[in-house]
Amino acid sequence: MVNRAIRYGIQNNITSKFGLCRQLYAAFRRDHPIYAKHIVSSFEIAASILKNFRRRVRRGLQTRTPFVRRLFLKTESQAFRLDRRTGSLSLPIRAREHIELVLPLSAYHRRFLDDDELSVGSLTVLTDRVILILRKERPAAYTPAGVIALDTNESSLDGVYAEGNNIAFIRAPFPEVRRIQQTHFRRRRALDKRKSNDLRTRNRLVRREARRERQRVRQRLHRIANAVVDLAEQRRSAIVLEDLAIPAMSGPSRRMNRRLGSWPRSEIQRQIEYKAQWRGVPVVKVNPKNTSRKCPICGWRQQSRTRASKSDGLFECWDCGWSLNRQLNAGLNILKTALASEEVLARAVWFQPGALRHDAVIPLYSLEGGARQEPNAGSLVACAAIRMTETEPNPIVRRPSRGRARAERERA
Repeated sequence: MVNRAIRYGIQNNITSKFGLCRQLYAAFRRDHPIYAKHIVSSFEIAASILKNFRRRVRRGLQTRTPFVRRLFLKTESQAFRLDRRTGSLSLPIRAREHIELVLPLSAYHRRFLDDDELSVGSLTVLTDRVILILRKERPAAYTPAGVIALDTNESSLDGVYAEGNNIAFIRAPFPEVRRIQQTHFRRRRALDKRKSNDLRTRNRLVRREARRERQRVRQRLHRIANAVVDLAEQRRSAIVLEDLAIPAMSGPSRRMNRRLGSWPRSEIQRQIEYKAQWRGVPVVKVNPKNTSRKCPICGWRQQSRTRASKSDGLFECWDCGWSLNRQLNAGLNILKTALASEEVLARAVWFQPGALRHDAVIPLYSLEGGARQEPNAGSLVACAAIRMTETEPNPIVRRPSRGRARAERERA
């Protein structure tokens, strides 16, 4: 039914579920004597596939006429009955005919099915599994008492936590993700060469490696996202993320384009957003423009990243002498942008970046070590703000501005 609706939609330029239902419902009822809800669900699936197909055609991407090969059934909650206590599932086929399935329920499934706040949504039956969607009313977001501003990088989430007039550096590293991607890329490339004469076997093995890579990467991103949302919920804070939108890759090399294309920036932000919505944690997105090149103290903007700043990862302001790790400096700029655009956050946080001229804040973790360590839920390190004394070493290097350095040279 889905393939038939897709062909009819392409031939007659129908773009909506309502259009397919109006044109094909009577014919489908005559040719397919099954439960009417299943017919309507097939129109919904066909409309979503046609939408993606037309989007690719408009963008000029290589595509072909979509065709569904895998048997499946998707239906809404009105079209089946589920006993949440025993796992008994009743699916109607047609009048006075239905199918009974008994779903094996583990402790993980019981954890959700026994929750009265979750209602049953749609159901998808495949040849090897049954997917049940549970719905929950989105809890009202609380009024934040603090802000967690995060800069999304290739191997970590770096930023600051601010509450009142206190600030702390935080870091959520996931260096294993990049190593996993490199490992599976080498494996796929070796399979392409080794099985070049057997196309079917090569495609099967390459798909298996890609599936393993996705599962391993997502598992680590889930743990990092849970750690971020747990910290925000415990501190009653809002999460501020960058609204990243990287265009088509045109970097200096194919290797860099591949790395940027496999960078899971959207996936980790998607996980943080939906987990935060599930718990009622407010999420704010800000424009990431110049966050890594701007001084949070005086607003001076670096025109281009020099080779030295790229190698040591240090941001240096040539106007006021401010110097800090580039990723942490981006977190400060993200926090500053969020406070300027959101009145609710400005009422909760009184911190201004200029206060760091006298109150030095240090992170209680090493920025270099642990590149090959396995990330876990405790890898998000929240660091308390510490006022440095004269006897303590200052981790933030401040270089004199050009004008001050010139004056000192003239006096000398």
